[in-house]
Amino acid sequence: MKILHLLSQNHLTGAEVYASTLAKAQQADGHQTFQVSNGFFIETSAEKYICEVETKSKIQFFKNANWLRNLIKSKQIQVIHTHSRAAAKLAYWARWGLPVGLVSTIHGQQHSSFSKKLFNQYGDMLIAVCENIRLHLIKDFNYNPRRISIIRNAIDEKLFSFHSATTNVHHVHKKIAIIGRTTGPKKTRTELLLRELEGLGHSVTLIGGKLENSSAVFQAIEHRDLNSASYADFDLVIGSGRVCMEALLSGVPTIAFGEAEYVGLIRPLNFFKALASNFGDINLKSSGPQLDSLAFKKDLETIMSEQEIKTLHKLAMVEFSTTRLHRKILRIYESAFFLRNFSRWIPILMYHKIPLEEIKSQHRIFVVKKNFKKHLQFFKRWGFQTLTFSELAAFRRGEKDFSLFPKKPLILTFDDGYQDNLDNASPLLKQYGFRAQLFLLANAGIANNQWDANNTEPAHEIVSGHARQMWLKSAFEIGSHGFSHKKMTDLSIDESMLELRTSKENLEKEFKVPINTFAFTYGITTEAAADMAQSAGYDYAVNTDSGGLLIEEAPYQIFRVNIFPEDNAFSLWKKTSSWYRNYYFKKRNK
Repeated sequence: MKILHLLSQNHLTGAEVYASTLAKAQQADGHQTFQVSNGFFIETSAEKYICEVETKSKIQFFKNANWLRNLIKSKQIQVIHTHSRAAAKLAYWARWGLPVGLVSTIHGQQHSSFSKKLFNQYGDMLIAVCENIRLHLIKDFNYNPRRISIIRNAIDEKLFSFHSATTNVHHVHKKIAIIGRTTGPKKTRTELLLRELEGLGHSVTLIGGKLENSSAVFQAIEHRDLNSASYADFDLVIGSGRVCMEALLSGVPTIAFGEAEYVGLIRPLNFFKALASNFGDINLKSSGPQLDSLAFKKDLETIMSEQEIKTLHKLAMVEFSTTRLHRKILRIYESAFFLRNFSRWIPILMYHKIPLEEIKSQHRIFVVKKNFKKHLQFFKRWGFQTLTFSELAAFRRGEKDFSLFPKKPLILTFDDGYQDNLDNASPLLKQYGFRAQLFLLANAGIANNQWDANNTEPAHEIVSGHARQMWLKSAFEIGSHGFSHKKMTDLSIDESMLELRTSKENLEKEFKVPINTFAFTYGITTEAAADMAQSAGYDYAVNTDSGGLLIEEAPYQIFRVNIFPEDNAFSLWKKTSSWYRNYYFKKRNK
């Protein structure tokens, strides 16, 4: 993709470190990156342009917006990623009417204004670096929660690798680093810390700022020059936000104290609570930094075990690894680009069996062949064009031009891989020029649906063994339905991840085609399972009656419409209408 990072930097901040870290990862992954800002303080190989992004002159602002608009068009930018309020405002007006996605990362609390509440100037998708910011955007600005993702600051794990836990943490007198700006609320924080540390005998170094009349040693180290070796020089680091993340990755005991609150010594038990406030920087009820003297002295005296420090490093790797977060952010770019170009609901219908005659079944997951033919005739008559999920992904990534996107898209899905799908559904689909998505079990030895069979209902035949190769000549694109039709909610985290990855790998090996979509069995999923589906390498995952109002609002929890034996032209019209998803959501709150 062609990605523009828009900042408003007059000095080095964490936002530029974050943007530069992402830009480097994106370039390494083959994407073309651009940066626009008031100034640059970190070197990257992105194509750079200096612009007065933050300006108080309205005339200059609109001149800048026009200049940026021309740059976006000339460079064929597909997604803009903004990293400040000023950048988001400029991007909003510069891309007016252009098919360009807009994503904003929100690093801190936003000032309230009528215009922000009236319309969302931050774009198609928002990234909050912690839970408190997400709550802030929903509560104070009424922004769509389905468009806000929590993604932590991406940290370059090559710069901040684990150092063996320091051996002198048991010493009464510690070597302590207080890291961060010494202006604004951070200045108040640092003054409080120095007052408490006075007379305790610790060696205190301020990094990144300076205070008058301070006996602490001052080191003018720029944030860009910090690495794991810098942190490993100290027995204890005190900071917030990015500083805490880097210190934990480096294996150094860390006290979180930010602009909003004192969190304390980070240990495995309070790690996730600390994440919610971005290690003390964001608390909407805070009136500024306040220090609990007793809690602070207790934290100073606490001796952490080597095992605790290693556990914190592992937790930090999961939350802050650039490799992992870069892929999640890229997926958000693609969602923003897609939503900018197509912002309507796409009906996704769920079929199972297509028998010649009616089945006595309590599950009612069949449509007889003659009625299925009527369904296809209805879709043809009303101008629907079918898409498979791989075709959808090609548009989302910008690989196919949106001028080719169907005016009335429709996705037909089939679960399990029944013999009657191959014998009855596929020929009819070909006859009417349609394609469908088929979700197969990765276990080729499964020959029937024993999971649905009981005393009153026999099992039905599923294509198995070498005969499965016939699917490659059918009207179906293959996706994964797991390994052996287990409920994801019955599995442990490790078992779930194995089910997702193994089924994908086995199907790709069997059919020699990419498997980019997963269907949760029984339509049951969770947010954790959705995250795992993304981590396992899928482009999409579908369930049944829950998910976002639009596909890209929850691409790993996609809502599908159940199709039943009695569905006729009227019910098909209703279930494929643009308003149906919203109607279903309000009716069932799903």
